[in-house]
Amino acid sequence: MRNIASVVAVARLCACAGYSSGTNLTGGVQTGGQSDGGLGGADGGDGGIDGGPDAGCAPLTLNAVGAIDNCPGGTVPFSGGVATVTVAAPDAGNACAVNILLNTGSTPCNGVATGGTLDAFSGACQGTGMNCTSPSLPGLLTCTNGTGGCTITICSGPVADGGVCGP
Repeated sequence: MRNIASVVAVARLCACAGYSSGTNLTGGVQTGGQSDGGLGGADGGDGGIDGGPDAGCAPLTLNAVGAIDNCPGGTVPFSGGVATVTVAAPDAGNACAVNILLNTGSTPCNGVATGGTLDAFSGACQGTGMNCTSPSLPGLLTCTNGTGGCTITICSGPVADGGVCGP
């Protein structure tokens, strides 16, 4: 009986001092009072494959969307340009293949996509003979060679009046 009385006395002393180490000396459930926060437990670890903007690509198909081709031989600098874009999901660790078909002289554009859901493009447009890059698809392809450059805009919808991508 003395042992129990001693434990209860120490518990009351600790409670009066506002101290709690996370252990309840009376055997019940600890409630209220101050806490030292404990160890916080283990973190969640790595969530696995990163789906953020730096990972792989996102499969994409755009059928007959607007295109503004300002490259030599593009022939449709402001309206009437149409593009079909395919970004294929990688298979067996291969890169994400991109195929862009235009109804202009710059077609086809082939390359790879990176940047996760952004589908950043890196490749070449055979009709221009230039290497082209874009931070995202749909978006603005910047094409360059040793002597100059040009742009091709791939819209997510039709081309509106004034030669800009529509809604």
